[in-house]
Amino acid sequence: MSSASRSSTLGSPRPAGDIAGAELLQLAAMATGLGRLELRQALQSITDAGVSMTGAQYGAFFYSDEDAEGGRFDVYTVSGADARSFPDRVPLRHTAMFVPTFSGARVVRSADVLADPRYGTGSTSGLPTHHPAVRSYLAVPVTTPDERIIGALLFGHREPDRFDEGSEVAARAVAAHAAAAVENTRLLGQAHRARQQAEDTAQRLQLLQDITALLSTAASTAQIVERVPPAVTTALDCAGVQLLLLDAAGTSLVGPLSPALPEHTRRAWPRVPLEVSVPSTHAVLTGAPVRSVGAELDEWPGVRGVDRGGVQAVLAVPLLDRARRPLGVLSANWEDEHRIDPGVTDLVLAVAGQVGQALERTRLADAQQEAQRKLTESVKALSAVARDLQSGLLPRRLPELERVRVAVRYLPAAAAEVGGDWYDVIESPDGRVTFVIGDVQGHNTTAAGLMGQLRTAVRAYVSEGHDPATALARTNSVLLQLDTGLFATCCLAQLDQATGELVVATAGHPPPLLLDRAGQVGELDVDAGVPLGIDEDAAYEPTRLLLTGHSRVLLHTDGVVESAPDGTERGLAAMRQILHERRADTCDAIADGVVAGIPHRLTDDAALLVLDYAGPSVQRTDAGTTLAPDLREVAEARLFLHRTLRAWGVDDDTTASAELITSELVTNAITHTGTPARLQLTRFGEGEHLRIAVGDGSTRHPTPREAGPDALGGRGLAIVDVLAESWGVRDEGDGKVVWAQLAPR
Repeated sequence: MSSASRSSTLGSPRPAGDIAGAELLQLAAMATGLGRLELRQALQSITDAGVSMTGAQYGAFFYSDEDAEGGRFDVYTVSGADARSFPDRVPLRHTAMFVPTFSGARVVRSADVLADPRYGTGSTSGLPTHHPAVRSYLAVPVTTPDERIIGALLFGHREPDRFDEGSEVAARAVAAHAAAAVENTRLLGQAHRARQQAEDTAQRLQLLQDITALLSTAASTAQIVERVPPAVTTALDCAGVQLLLLDAAGTSLVGPLSPALPEHTRRAWPRVPLEVSVPSTHAVLTGAPVRSVGAELDEWPGVRGVDRGGVQAVLAVPLLDRARRPLGVLSANWEDEHRIDPGVTDLVLAVAGQVGQALERTRLADAQQEAQRKLTESVKALSAVARDLQSGLLPRRLPELERVRVAVRYLPAAAAEVGGDWYDVIESPDGRVTFVIGDVQGHNTTAAGLMGQLRTAVRAYVSEGHDPATALARTNSVLLQLDTGLFATCCLAQLDQATGELVVATAGHPPPLLLDRAGQVGELDVDAGVPLGIDEDAAYEPTRLLLTGHSRVLLHTDGVVESAPDGTERGLAAMRQILHERRADTCDAIADGVVAGIPHRLTDDAALLVLDYAGPSVQRTDAGTTLAPDLREVAEARLFLHRTLRAWGVDDDTTASAELITSELVTNAITHTGTPARLQLTRFGEGEHLRIAVGDGSTRHPTPREAGPDALGGRGLAIVDVLAESWGVRDEGDGKVVWAQLAPR
């Protein structure tokens, strides 16, 4: 329904006849000017021209058509009278008078409506109370070229017989020009609306493309929250946009509020609980967009009483994932309550759909990053625990040796698991030192725990006096009894510091490298042996050699050479080169040089032990004989002792003590074991020390006994203890060796 306009110009009587030249000019001018007017202005101009050209006292243009959305659109204009005197809708009263015109059938012209039966009867002639008086009546339908009826031009005069054929011709001409002008105006309006719609569509499409590009580069949820609001604010030309997300508990919306809100309001709302009734929370709870403008905003309990600055319109659209679960809300604010049209709503919905998909993607990425961060922290923590465990299983300190300097290095694999590599240095009371290096299969706590057990077993057997081969054999039995399903390799190198004797035994482990006094480097030719934990009947053969001067021995696990970029052979060659070229350096410098050639990220643990031996402190001379399991062999043993010591120039007192000790040790061996015995005599230096050793085939150790005054035996070990400077027992293979050492008098 439309308001009417009016004109103060009154028409004057018009003589009968055709349109005059002046009227034609007026009609042409009107038609030309209509193209520059809006519809209502054009209708008013047409009405004014019609009144003038027909000689009417007043006139009206009733226009009816469809609007841009397809709805009914009525406009009427009045000229020559007060618009309030006319009805504000199409006059359907007095059907016989008006229907022909409004139906487009024909022109209606009446010289005197009061005498016209089509008009009706009555004192007021059926007119509204304030309607201007009418006697002469002229009505012309307005029809478009395609015969579509869009309205009617109605003219009236208070006096009768004022409209003749010339007036009708003028009215028809005005109606024809009106139809064309109105149609042109309508088409121009459609074109303008189409162009505006196209521009709006292009602008909105550009926004969607911009948002797509922006979201495609957003690597995290935080970046989306930061980038989207300003981009949408600029594109929609609104006061502000806020992107709020549900917190982890799903009970509140969190995020930076729109800059359109006053600062104190933003400070007062760090988070918006869903229980607070505002457009944003309602959109999240219902999953549907919420449009609220003007006074409607104050109807929300959560908004009432809040200083919202100049915000007069809010459009809140929920952000949903593909399962339609709420993630948050995208809310736009305007200071003009008329800015939210269907196009804007559709655009914000499209943007919200893109943001929802992007949030789902970045939240997954955020979760993966958080999981990766936690995993990294866990790995670091586990690595720290692993290193602590590893260092706890390895020796805390190495013994200070008289003639040997030792350097050790341990490099864990580039992973959190602890490894099974280990090293050890075991000093015995008789001056021997056993260097141990080993590698348990696997990289986990099971391997580390097993490594600790094997290290303890090896140390225990070596400390009991077992030679390297025997210690390996017994450790193999321990590993098989543990039934872990794992195996280990190990190398033992036992050095007599005084004499330079080196005894080496390996169980599937890389052999040691030796740098001799001549500067030559090579692997020791040792029996490889079977790895520990595989064969319960495995036997290990010792390799004996004598280090006659300054020597350097390097023991290592396979991780040291296998980690080299070009394989094991290249790694071994590199170690040989370092040992040779840097032979004047200390053992620590050698160890550092080897470690420097290992890649930063190891796939296996690497353990390294370098020992520098200063050379023997005394010269050593050995002599030995094998004795049958017969007590008559005791005399043979004494005879062998006398001949040997006389050849060595040993004094008589020492020889006498040695004879008693030899008799007791050989007698015990033959009497208590029933196995063959071996007598071994060793002189250190020029008679500085004399060692007597008797080995047998029994692992049972002799036990000193208290012998009474009348006892015929049981005093053997007591005699040995009195005469010898030191004595002891060590296991060797399937038997043992009882030894005693004398110092010359």
